[in-house]
Amino acid sequence: MTRTRFIALALALQPALAFAQLPNTLQPPPRVAPISPSTQPTLPRGVDTSRDNSLQTLNRQLDASSRRVSADTLREQVDRQDRLMEADRARTDARRAAATTPAEAERIRQDFEARRASHEAWRAGKEAQVHRLETIDLPPPPPVNEVKPAIEPRR
Repeated sequence: MTRTRFIALALALQPALAFAQLPNTLQPPPRVAPISPSTQPTLPRGVDTSRDNSLQTLNRQLDASSRRVSADTLREQVDRQDRLMEADRARTDARRAAATTPAEAERIRQDFEARRASHEAWRAGKEAQVHRLETIDLPPPPPVNEVKPAIEPRR
């Protein structure tokens, strides 16, 4: 009889013991130092990188293409909003034609004019952003590298 009670007690406590062993998930995980190379990779002897501008050229090309993409995105946003505004104008004209009183038609027109003025201000801001992206002054490109003889290693 006592053995049965013992087994029943053990089975009853088993889930409680399983939950007691779970890790605390409310605490943040331990911090781990980032992996970074201990030293910069070495270049072969005789390589002169002081006047190498291929990386500078690449960065300039990346910057220019990024600005072109941003300007294109802004132009697409403006075109989309212009199309939406034109559709809004058509709906407004239909609503004004269906208005029962001249006062209601005038209110509908004034609401549309307020939306149009807001759109024009937004559009002017986007066009200014496009203009800034297209006219950002970039520093002149670096001078062309002159070919230098390789440096002979010491013996």
